[in-house]
Amino acid sequence: MVVMKKLCYAVATGVLLSGLLWFDFVLAEPNKLVVAYASPSASFCSAWIAKLEGIFSRYNLQVELVLMQGASTYMPALSGGNIHVLYGGGTAVSRAIGTGGFDLVVIATETRYVPLRLMVLPSIRTPADLKGKKLGTGRAGLDEYATLLYLQKVGLVPGQDVQIVYTTGGVPARAAAMKQGLFDGSAVNPPNEYELQKAGLHELANFLDFKMPYAGVPHTITRTFRDKNRRVLEDYVTSIVQGIRLFRTNREVAYRAIAQLTRQRDPVLLDKTYDSYLKQYEAIGGLPFPWEEGIESMITGFHERFTPQLVKNRDARPFLDGSFVQKAAERLNLRAK
Repeated sequence: MVVMKKLCYAVATGVLLSGLLWFDFVLAEPNKLVVAYASPSASFCSAWIAKLEGIFSRYNLQVELVLMQGASTYMPALSGGNIHVLYGGGTAVSRAIGTGGFDLVVIATETRYVPLRLMVLPSIRTPADLKGKKLGTGRAGLDEYATLLYLQKVGLVPGQDVQIVYTTGGVPARAAAMKQGLFDGSAVNPPNEYELQKAGLHELANFLDFKMPYAGVPHTITRTFRDKNRRVLEDYVTSIVQGIRLFRTNREVAYRAIAQLTRQRDPVLLDKTYDSYLKQYEAIGGLPFPWEEGIESMITGFHERFTPQLVKNRDARPFLDGSFVQKAAERLNLRAK
């Protein structure tokens, strides 16, 4: 009888241990996240640093970074659960918050101010010289928002003092259009101003100096995904914060990520790109808390201007959750600026 009890105990213990081992094995499986980033620009360095430098792996995250361009592509992918995190798309995210019809949550925003430069033809030396000229811009994007806000700040009326020409294509196409006289200037993301300088244009304004509110490079999820995956998202955001910290402290690491995103190897361009985005990260003190003012500025200053019939909400707070950045700051012993 005693032998039988010992045998049963041994079997039960073995089953329990094997179950615990199996449970540990399950826990050791990487947590998979599909993260869609909105363009192949240096704006998305923090996540690429986290991936290239193995930070995600340290937190047992298997993150797939997928390039997905255009709001008509990535917004349905987010709402339909085909991606877990939308990385970027600030204009589309603020539009969705303004309409109030999409149950999303912004858990981080990496920039606070519009980083664009206004590049113009050599004949334009001052803002007053823009009167009677044409500025090229994409439709309903950051460059249009920034261009209109800039004109307002310098006392010029879009459509009256300055004609807005809507254009498509990248920087080479805009440079060619300006050479053909189709328009006289355009706002571009760094380091694209360098290419336009080589084409004979010059910088009239660095919009970063104007501190135009813009909650750029947001990390956006659905509320359902947040509620079911809080620990995974804590690890994800902590990895992003570490990526930002590495960008600020290690140029070599930052250059690797910039090159991965932009395919750019020109040392001058790498330097210019790094210096530009370093200013953005310094402005947030390395902690990308979701920025209420930047999102609301987009809603009231942009979406209300062009699609007032769609704007039903101007309060960004219900759509923001700063707890993940706060948790990252505590885990990494960082202080908010």
